[in-house]
Amino acid sequence: TLKFAGEQNQEFGGGTNSLTFNKLIVDKAGGNVTLNQPITIDSLLQLTSGILYTDTIITLKATATTTGASNQSFVDGTVKKIGNTAFVFPVGDEGFLGAIEITAPSVSSDAYIARYHLTSQIKGVNMDTTIRLLNSCSYWDLTRSTGSSNVYVSLYWDSIGCGLYDTLGLVVSTWDGSSWKNIGNTSTTGNVLSGKV
Repeated sequence: TLKFAGEQNQEFGGGTNSLTFNKLIVDKAGGNVTLNQPITIDSLLQLTSGILYTDTIITLKATATTTGASNQSFVDGTVKKIGNTAFVFPVGDEGFLGAIEITAPSVSSDAYIARYHLTSQIKGVNMDTTIRLLNSCSYWDLTRSTGSSNVYVSLYWDSIGCGLYDTLGLVVSTWDGSSWKNIGNTSTTGNVLSGKV
């Protein structure tokens, strides 16, 4: 188990090879953690207090779960999840949790990678005629890195983060390399939008 505690900012790692831990726990009275090396987690990523910053990648194996993500503790960086169970990626940016959830892939070796950006997307402005306006405040990167499963996705936002005041007509869209495609809205409940990717 690797646990980060205390009141000061902390840094860990510096190599390029992934290190594997059974559990990674962030439970700090103050300060944050900067992870400078890829990490693989076998069992648990526990986020209680303190933000985990990384420019590398945190990989959770098929049996790994997460607990406790909030505006006070999340991963400001990229998270990869392997497996065939539903999963909520505990990602955020600029002090705000922007979680993204996927339904269960069909194969245990399938893997998805996610990151949240509290900034305007830079992929482009071309879009389906059924899309009225693109979100200019934030976006999620979700990539299927292994396998061929299709999943439903739920996007979580904080009402104080991007100022989304009206959910009427809200849809999930995906970038196909040249334009944004409307992939619909299966439900909007509170601060959660769901659709199929």
